[in-house]
Amino acid sequence: MKRLLPRAALQAVQRIGQTLDPFFAGRWYWSTKRWIAERQLQYVLEQHGNQSMQARQATERYRRSDFAVRYWRSAPGPVMRIAEQALDAGVSLHAIRLVVLNTDLRIRRGQVHLRRPFIVTVLNTIFATIVGVHMFLMSLMAVTAPGPIWLKVTVILAVAFVYCFLYYGWSLYASRSQHVLTEHGRKFDALCLESTAGPQHNVRNIFSN
Repeated sequence: MKRLLPRAALQAVQRIGQTLDPFFAGRWYWSTKRWIAERQLQYVLEQHGNQSMQARQATERYRRSDFAVRYWRSAPGPVMRIAEQALDAGVSLHAIRLVVLNTDLRIRRGQVHLRRPFIVTVLNTIFATIVGVHMFLMSLMAVTAPGPIWLKVTVILAVAFVYCFLYYGWSLYASRSQHVLTEHGRKFDALCLESTAGPQHNVRNIFSN
C-alpha cells in the first residue's frame, strides 16, 4: 500500500498538469481560431471551389491554427516542419509543445535555429527564490496573526495553493522549457541542420490531429 501511494499521487499530479497546461498555454484561444478558420474554409470551398486562391489562403489559415491547437502556438512554415520532424524522431509531443510555445525555434537568415537564452535560466532562479521567500513570509504572517488555529491553517493552505497555481503556470514559460532544451537540444539542432541540407517533401493531412 505504501508503494502505491507515491505512484497514485504522481498520477494525480500528472492529470492535473494535463488539464492546467493547455489552459495556461492558451489552447482554448487557438481552438476558437481553428473553429473560425474551419467555418471560413467551408464557406470559401462552397463559394469559390477548391482550386481558387481564396481556398488556398483559407486552407493555410486552417493549417496554421490546427498546428497551434496541437502545439499551443502558431509558427512559420519552417518551424512547423521541424516540429513535425522532431515528433517523427521520437521527441515527446509535450517537449515539442514547450519549445514551440516559448518560440525557442527561431528563423535567422532563412534558417531555423534553436535559441538557448542563458538570461532565462538566471531569471528563473531569481524569480523562484522571490516566490519562495514571499510565500514563506505570507505564511509567517498568518501564523503570528491573532486568531484560531483552524483559520491560520486555512489561510496558509490558501496562500500555498495560490502561489503554487501561479508558479506552475509561469514554469510553463520558464523552467520547464529550459529542461526540454537541456534534454533535447542536440536533437533539435540536428533537425535544424538537416532542414538546410535540402528541400523537404513531407505532405501531411491538415485535418489530422
